[in-house]
Amino acid sequence: MGNSKSWDYIVVGAGHNGLTAACTLAKAGKSVLVVEQRGMAGGLSVSHPFVPAAPNHFLSLGAMDDALMAHSPMIEFLDLRSHGYDSVPMAAPYGWMGEDGETLVLHKSFERTVEEIKYFSPKDAKTYADVRGAIDLVMGGLEGIMQHHPSEVPKRLLLNVVLKLASDRKTRKVLARMLSVSAFEMFSETFESEAMRGLWAFWACMFAPATVQASGLYLAAFGSVHRAGIFRPIGGMSGMIRAMERCLEKHGGEVRCNHKVEELLLDGKRVTGVRIVGGQEFFATEGVLANCAPQVALGKLLPDSARDEGLRKKIEFIPANSIAVAPFKIDYAVGGPVTYRKAVAARAKRDDLDVRKTTFMTGTLEQHIAQHKAALRGENVDFRPPLYFAIMSANDASIAPKGQDVFYLYVNTPLNPVGGWGENKAGYSQQIRNAVSHYVDGLEHEIGSVEHCPKDFEDQFGTPNGAYFHVDMIPTRMLMNRPASGLGGYRTPFAGLYLAGAGSHPSGGVCGWPGRLAAETAMKDARAG
Repeated sequence: MGNSKSWDYIVVGAGHNGLTAACTLAKAGKSVLVVEQRGMAGGLSVSHPFVPAAPNHFLSLGAMDDALMAHSPMIEFLDLRSHGYDSVPMAAPYGWMGEDGETLVLHKSFERTVEEIKYFSPKDAKTYADVRGAIDLVMGGLEGIMQHHPSEVPKRLLLNVVLKLASDRKTRKVLARMLSVSAFEMFSETFESEAMRGLWAFWACMFAPATVQASGLYLAAFGSVHRAGIFRPIGGMSGMIRAMERCLEKHGGEVRCNHKVEELLLDGKRVTGVRIVGGQEFFATEGVLANCAPQVALGKLLPDSARDEGLRKKIEFIPANSIAVAPFKIDYAVGGPVTYRKAVAARAKRDDLDVRKTTFMTGTLEQHIAQHKAALRGENVDFRPPLYFAIMSANDASIAPKGQDVFYLYVNTPLNPVGGWGENKAGYSQQIRNAVSHYVDGLEHEIGSVEHCPKDFEDQFGTPNGAYFHVDMIPTRMLMNRPASGLGGYRTPFAGLYLAGAGSHPSGGVCGWPGRLAAETAMKDARAG
């Protein structure tokens, strides 16, 4: 495209949804430019040697697994495998670790998982088997719905759900309860063991406010483990991103990094292009697709005069980490092996499972509830906080030198601690590091690490309130209500502007469908004139 300043489409943001949108457009013969504010494509779905002293350790600041794309035809649609994408199937992807090293592991095999749960509670094992119908119904519906524009979900798909509910009283009862209570309530009344309660509580807190009504649906959160399964891209998440970039390049598209959009260009009520920091302007003859958060696309990137009061209010009330709980990440490059000494010893009494390959969560349900209440006050907890951690290189040796490791650590913290993050970040970091040392051995060989508090995620990646998914993944903000009533379906009040990121249907997470469906919607509008 040389020095051209005009394309059919411009995509703002080279995260995985932005690249999926761009590839969809380019494959259809459209000229496409992707502008990315950071120095590399991928957004929060990238792995990179962020520690200068460890150039061969590839750290993942955000996404770590493919838990949704594998459940759809997206990989085949983009022909990612021909562009170098490969992944490792996870036989035992997630689990819970107790204070003394005891571990409950979720296996790809549902039957093996039920046997695992029996070790902690025969009653919980039976319950888990009993609720499988509801879990499969929710996950099966999601897998079908996510591939369609939210206003065009096939009637046969909805009919299948109705028929399933009509014929299965047990499933109806479980689903009704999931839709009527919060996640914390659902887990409390469904399971009796601390292992099952704690595992589900952490997972729900990562994806949705666990105290809002109908978040009980997150009882189905681990359903993907037993269906298509969980996959970890080889080369880290950048293995997937690089394949997408190659796909785009093959079809004539282009990514320009270090191009931060300062403003969307308007001609009346139509978006015609972008202005980047420094003043350079690029024009789109057919449309601009925003992979950034809707709060950014319809807020910061538009002049105040372009938005009426109704739109301003809709943007203001879009929920993002709305219960004041947000992620704090520490990612380590380690110059030696990382292990779980207590967990290995405890596990050896049961079987020979390699626990290094499982991503673990810690904490009890009561601790999660206490942590939630403290976060609402902007305060820290006075106990060892629940943790989420993984030895990333245990499943993918390509991301660290032989005998060394990459370690991923996620913790929920207050969105806005009393006194602000400038005053509190170091203290939280030390508490988190002390906490993880209770479970993990080998971090004393740390070469270096990178830390991100919620404010860092917002400042560096444009995630509102540090929310990975841009908009809270709650039932009232799904389908045509994602991100808000009147803003669903990818179109916006501005002709030529489409929402293509995690804040649109079907969801956040690594799936690519918001980008692809937004691109298809944009091309449909262009054909209609």
